[in-house]
Amino acid sequence: SASLDYIIEPWFLGGGASGPGGPEFKEWADDSTSKYGTVFGTSVGDLPDPAQPRCALISGRTADNPRLFKECIDAKCSTIFLEKPGAPTVAELQLMKEQAEEAGVGV
Repeated sequence: SASLDYIIEPWFLGGGASGPGGPEFKEWADDSTSKYGTVFGTSVGDLPDPAQPRCALISGRTADNPRLFKECIDAKCSTIFLEKPGAPTVAELQLMKEQAEEAGVGV
């Protein structure tokens, strides 16, 4: 089984909090925290070490994905689902592939 323990959302928890969708996101986040104990944050780097295997789903801006991918590897994710396109260039995708292989992370 799996659980959704952490959600990293820098936009709606930061500069976009009062913009379109921000209040609705806050309502959902508060409800999710109350019902399920889900923890919301703004940076992958703030995550504690995992107590069990950790899976990440990256759904960000294409230009941010290589950085987010590396942050997920550093946060000891054992599996990463990467929304396409995964990076702006083939060279960046190749580097991400190499980083995952080196860390033993499934993508």
